[in-house]
Amino acid sequence: MLNIIYSEFLKLKKSYILIIALISGILMPGMKVIENIKNDSSAVPLSDRERFFQYDVFDIDRMSILMIYGIIFCLIAAYVFSREYTDKTSNILYTYPISKGKIFLGKFITIYIVIIFVYLIQMVATYLGLYIQWGVLPSIKFISKDIKVNIYSVLLQFLLIPIPVLIANITKNVIFPIVYGLLGDVIVGLLLGSGANIYSQFCPLTLPALPFYHYHKGDPIDFIITIGSALITFCLFMFLCIYHYDNADIE
Repeated sequence: MLNIIYSEFLKLKKSYILIIALISGILMPGMKVIENIKNDSSAVPLSDRERFFQYDVFDIDRMSILMIYGIIFCLIAAYVFSREYTDKTSNILYTYPISKGKIFLGKFITIYIVIIFVYLIQMVATYLGLYIQWGVLPSIKFISKDIKVNIYSVLLQFLLIPIPVLIANITKNVIFPIVYGLLGDVIVGLLLGSGANIYSQFCPLTLPALPFYHYHKGDPIDFIITIGSALITFCLFMFLCIYHYDNADIE
């Protein structure tokens, strides 16, 4: 299994995916810092800077979820699975003495590792950039809560990955998963434009954003709806992914 994951990262190293992942992690923190510089944040009193720091953290997290992560993670998932078809190496890959199940699992683990990498890069860039700008850090309580929120969001991102993977395996390219990610971001933006209301929680695409709205903004979450939506979505699309992967023709 480790050899499969290592092989997948060697493939990613030769592509643009890791660079895109890095850029997506630092894009929103960088834009927020630039915005604050333009607004002359140095004029903010020292006593208010911790509060502004916390507002900026929430804005960065929220905008990353609503505008970047959906598209980027769909691209990563689609590339990992579809490149064997676009590069016409699938017939070689499956001649190795490794089961298709292990290859499938290794690819999923690779995607999950890259997603974690993006979240970590964003957190480091956010706190480092805002600390350099504001000259203060929020309380340990706030930082620990933000870490917990990001962990919940990562886990919920994991549950949605089978959707773009299934699309990539069916279409054998990255275009359709990216289109799905773009449409998903539009839908999530519309549903969460006024906050995480009860109706928006029925849509599984909003799941990764809900922890930020609940813990940072105080929006109520119906855990029965969200847990049910998460489990149904993951189980259904993972089953379809495995079924299609096992029965797909090797070209």
